[in-house]
Amino acid sequence: MCGIIGIVANDPVNQMLYDGLLVLQHRGQDAAGIATCINGRFNMYKNNGLVIFSLSLFSFG
Repeated sequence: MCGIIGIVANDPVNQMLYDGLLVLQHRGQDAAGIATCINGRFNMYKNNGLVIFSLSLFSFG
């Protein structure tokens, strides 16, 4: 199973995406990732494991 969250905004959404993934985590605990698009360029970070561990090296700043 997977859970997907999407946000459309002009402000940074990384923290909101992370929080949303934590809420959806009960659906599956094998991997997590975040993809953002800025000026038509996609940036992606993904890793195996729980959200809190999978995204621990991701910069939310």
